[in-house]
Amino acid sequence: MSVAPVAVAAVPVAAASASSAVCAGAVEPDACESLIEAFRQVADPRHARGIRHPLPSVLALCVTGLLAGRQNLTQIHRYGKDYPEVLLALGFRKRRSPVPTTLSSVLGSLRVGALQEALAGWLCGLFRAARAQAKGAVAAVDGKTSRAAKVHVLNVFALDLRQAVMQCAVDEKANEITALRAALPRLFAQYPFLKILTGDAMFAGNPLCSEIIQHGRHYIFQLKGDQKHLHEKLELVFARHLHRPPDAAGLTGEKKRLRRGA
Repeated sequence: MSVAPVAVAAVPVAAASASSAVCAGAVEPDACESLIEAFRQVADPRHARGIRHPLPSVLALCVTGLLAGRQNLTQIHRYGKDYPEVLLALGFRKRRSPVPTTLSSVLGSLRVGALQEALAGWLCGLFRAARAQAKGAVAAVDGKTSRAAKVHVLNVFALDLRQAVMQCAVDEKANEITALRAALPRLFAQYPFLKILTGDAMFAGNPLCSEIIQHGRHYIFQLKGDQKHLHEKLELVFARHLHRPPDAAGLTGEKKRLRRGA
């Protein structure tokens, strides 16, 4: 988990929510300062004598480069080289962009969890500033295979914020349900404004649903006809509501005409 591709894959968690903060070479000073401050909590594993670039600045460059549409370390290096004002805003002592091998070495030496925690803190600060937590947010959970890291990951996507707020690697001997159950405490601790989780039929199982309720949250999971026992139980509980005719007040004009036989 400490190799560079996985670390790079963890950085795009910040990509969409702050897209207005960094665009091309335009940098918002407050957003840069808050990002650098968030990365100061990440421990620097490098030897002091070999440090050329501050760790918070290097990590902030990776995030801002991704925000500006750069897709790999070479492009991030060129981004810093093309926009020296970005390097200055991000706290680099010299207007010299770190080379791809330096970026790879730095990212590969970090714990992905520490990087994600720092990004989560930064995102929460941005959300609070935008008052995004004023009402309960809905998050969709789904599994995808990361092209960069070539590993199967579970994504948690906050719908109202249009932002992936967490990515968890799914172990080869596990599945997305196991990964989500393990991530629930950290997810709700980092993003307390998340109130509802949505997902496909895979997640509609008693252990996971019970744990979500225990955390004081709610869920909306899809059901399929081939989930025989669960489907039969829900039909039994909700049969009276499922089979009653729809309320006429809730029909559109076209549907009302169809019901009257027009």
